[in-house]
Amino acid sequence: MLNQYQQLIADVDRLTSQLNERYKEHLQCRAGCSGCCHHHLSIFPVEAAAVKSAIQALPQATQEIIKHQAVKISEQEAKGKPVACPLLVDDKCSIYDSRPIICRTQGLPLLYEAEDGNLEVDFCPLNFTNENASEALEENHLVPLDALNLKLSIVNLEFCQATGIAANHRSKIADLCKNA
Repeated sequence: MLNQYQQLIADVDRLTSQLNERYKEHLQCRAGCSGCCHHHLSIFPVEAAAVKSAIQALPQATQEIIKHQAVKISEQEAKGKPVACPLLVDDKCSIYDSRPIICRTQGLPLLYEAEDGNLEVDFCPLNFTNENASEALEENHLVPLDALNLKLSIVNLEFCQATGIAANHRSKIADLCKNA
């Protein structure tokens, strides 16, 4: 069921690897940097299945840490406080090899169509901070976010049709962590 998703992940990883190499002098992303992990994400069912499987493959002690953090994060979120991803253990993603697509592309320059119809480029504010760094960006060397999201939506739809899951359902990562 997850073969198409795994192929999409491989394609995304090839792209992000190329972009990481191309822009390495402008990127601050590294192990232990979790600045982009401090928000609460929801993911499609196909990604939720992969994340849940990855959590279940972790050592029991790590699973317990994640579950505890997920409960604590849900309580903080209910109080309107900023939250970090419950999958962060010692400031590193505990399922790094199985992280969702949004996590794989964070920090890199993203090309997307804004609400006004114009194309926009966005990236982590820690990246591309050198003088004239934005001049290094080239349209054919950006993450085509809209196209990538469309591919993910199609893979998700096919996964949902095959498994009988509602395609419009999205799971919060904290909820997955509490119930994995």
